[in-house]
Amino acid sequence: MRRRRWTAVSRTVAMAVGLLAPVALCGGTGVARTAERSATHAVPNTAAPSLQGKGNAFLPRGGSERGFRHDGRAADSGSPERTNRGREPVILSTDMTMGLTTGNRNGIATSVPDIDDAYAFALAVAHRLDVRGVVVTMGNSMVKPSMVTARATAKALGSRVPVVQGANVWLPVRPQETTGGADLTDTCVNDGVRFMAEQLRRTRGLTILAIGPLTDVACLSMNYPAEARHIKRVVALVGSKPTTPLELFGHPAVDFNYIMDPRAEAVVLEQTSIPFTAINFELSSLAPIPLARLRALATSPDPLARFFGRSSQPLVAELAAAGFPAKPIFDAAVVWHLIRPEDHVCRQVGFRLRTGSPAITQADDDNVTDWFSPEFTDTRRVTACTGFTSRRAAAEFQHAVLAAVHGAVR
Repeated sequence: MRRRRWTAVSRTVAMAVGLLAPVALCGGTGVARTAERSATHAVPNTAAPSLQGKGNAFLPRGGSERGFRHDGRAADSGSPERTNRGREPVILSTDMTMGLTTGNRNGIATSVPDIDDAYAFALAVAHRLDVRGVVVTMGNSMVKPSMVTARATAKALGSRVPVVQGANVWLPVRPQETTGGADLTDTCVNDGVRFMAEQLRRTRGLTILAIGPLTDVACLSMNYPAEARHIKRVVALVGSKPTTPLELFGHPAVDFNYIMDPRAEAVVLEQTSIPFTAINFELSSLAPIPLARLRALATSPDPLARFFGRSSQPLVAELAAAGFPAKPIFDAAVVWHLIRPEDHVCRQVGFRLRTGSPAITQADDDNVTDWFSPEFTDTRRVTACTGFTSRRAAAEFQHAVLAAVHGAVR
């Protein structure tokens, strides 16, 4: 994060707040310094729990970036990737940990893991997306504790979709083999990867909503290439624009889903031609929900709202102690892209990846980064979404998240 020192509690909360899952806070350099680098992260203005954005986070449909019109066509030219509003089959690849009280960063941190994935799942259930299964991966915490909380969330939501265990660790930074020359690529295969391969064979085409590290998606592409060709697209919670650092309420942050398995994202983007949509930080950090609203869920007479409220309280308390006024529900933006793609500002871009060791990256590290921008022309083209088309669109998203868990919408 940047070089300024933070209090011990800020360091603890930093690992739980979540950028595209949990955030790590530790210090800061100014924007002037980061601008000297060839590329850095972008900064959204989330200084208040109300709907705020900086620069072109909210754009008119004729703006400089591609916005979606209500007929689903791009505001400028061409056609964005389109969904059929939830009728396409999807698999949720997630590091769902709402309800855990410690064990962030795959168990290496004592802070509270993030809660966003559960709210994203609730949004998918509320809008009746055709979810064929939930594949749980490591990330926010270790995979087996995450399986416990994911199954509890599915039960609370009344969902009967399969909840299947995926990766328990990130991919090795480099491909491994034995001294005898045996290729170990298939050692990442697990029940979740096999489940996705089987669903792809059955459906002959589905979308993967990746709201955790891309470990299982990458493993699928490397070991089941025939099945992976049936992936309609991957919509993932990753990345940002280049140039300026990521921040939440003034605290610097990292792209958590990327830093937990940098090689996995590189495999999907650089070694496959699977259509890819990146829901960038500039979009996912908008429309944060005030902590008071999340806290109030715990005393709701509604059983679902009460379950979500009580399960969210450890993180809500941790954030409040560090002075955070609100919590962005990052992962829900991925699900919302299937439901209301016309509300997102998206365009075709290239990407820049810097890979390195997983899990240890802090916000002052420049060696592990993933940026998406049209200025990168030497890679394949993917879609990046960076904002809502209007404040009203952002407000409707925020209200939909609360309504999905039966929270009072004001």
